[in-house]
Amino acid sequence: MSTNYQQLQQNLEYLKLKQMGIHLNEVIDFSIKNELSFIDTLIKLTNYEIDVREQNMIHAMVKVAAFPHLKEIKDFNFDFQSSINQQQILDFQSLRFIEANENIVFLGPSGVGKTHLATAIGITAAKKRTSTYFIKCHDLIQNLKRARLE
Repeated sequence: MSTNYQQLQQNLEYLKLKQMGIHLNEVIDFSIKNELSFIDTLIKLTNYEIDVREQNMIHAMVKVAAFPHLKEIKDFNFDFQSSINQQQILDFQSLRFIEANENIVFLGPSGVGKTHLATAIGITAAKKRTSTYFIKCHDLIQNLKRARLE
């Protein structure tokens, strides 16, 4: 191993660019084989670091949101619950309602999928770096009553 390569590995470690260090050999080999430019090689290398950091950020935002489970829209059976407007739910997934400063409230009897849908929309928001927090209506009311007494 050349001293320059070792220095690069040490620099990446010092800068805490772990993914770049892990994928360095692979990217160098790919770059040589495909005759990539220096810029293209750096982009490929830095993409590994960015991808992992993005995944970690999403995971942290979803964890902070306190969702009761991790269910997404793709897991919802719209055929089973025909009373739910699938197009409207998919529109909620666009998060347009947040930009318009609007709220969504799901009302209905037990077992229709309110929690699943709320969680799925919240996870979508968290993945797009929107701060989210899941709370059931009963718990929210209890928290508000407690806060009022204090």
